[in-house]
Amino acid sequence: MLPRLLVLFWLAWPGGSAFAQDSASEQAVRAAMVFNFLKFTEWPTVENRLKLCISSGDPRQIEVLENLAGKHVRGQALIVVRFHPRETDCQVLYVDSRYRWEEVLAGRPAVSRTLTIGAYGGFAWDGGMIEIARQEGSTRFDINLPEVRRAGLRLYPQLL
Repeated sequence: MLPRLLVLFWLAWPGGSAFAQDSASEQAVRAAMVFNFLKFTEWPTVENRLKLCISSGDPRQIEVLENLAGKHVRGQALIVVRFHPRETDCQVLYVDSRYRWEEVLAGRPAVSRTLTIGAYGGFAWDGGMIEIARQEGSTRFDINLPEVRRAGLRLYPQLL
């Protein structure tokens, strides 16, 4: 099932040839996965835009995620910004380490109605929603469905 999902992510990648040129980049794979997670998520109330906030120490990962800005997800423009502790209107939050996740949680009483995506092993156990991690040489993801439901979000069956 997982290989089929990875093919689905590759086929749905918004940049097509750009992804082919950068197919070996782990950062590009993660960005493609993030974009597709957005396509398979439903928020209870979202205006005409989705805001993706990035908390990462990897300049290449930040750059690749920022390249998603302006793409559309079900008619909603994607805005990409770097996370700031006072940020209150992120519909999506991407973090790349346990340290950064703990900083986010310490600075906010709750991450509600925000799809949280973490790129480190153990993110789902730490209360995050979608964990992207390397395992046995491949990139995989795990979903913490109770946390997704607690936040009032809905993931489409194609993702599950």
